[in-house]
Amino acid sequence: MFNALKQGLQAHPKTIVFTEGTDRRILEAADRLSNSRTLHVILLSPPEEVHAAAKKYGFEINRCEIINPADYEDIDAMVDLMVELRKGKMSQEQVRAALRQANYFGTMLV
Repeated sequence: MFNALKQGLQAHPKTIVFTEGTDRRILEAADRLSNSRTLHVILLSPPEEVHAAAKKYGFEINRCEIINPADYEDIDAMVDLMVELRKGKMSQEQVRAALRQANYFGTMLV
């Protein structure tokens, strides 16, 4: 059963977003998942910090996508969408502040 699941994921990989891109446990999971080609892995953190942590802990993350929320190029579209989804409960400024937090950014990225 597990092999069938793994084969299905390898044929049609899904994406997983990890908000703690420099955490040792996250990097270990990212290494395993990306190198088994079962999931497309996105790590959130500044790329230089992710690469430094991966090197420090000895993990291979070359197949992972790394996104720095601080300089995400589509942030304006993400802000507009979140304002719309929140139906007036948050202003654009409040949404921008919330999206500086990895958990909010990761949720909206998905």
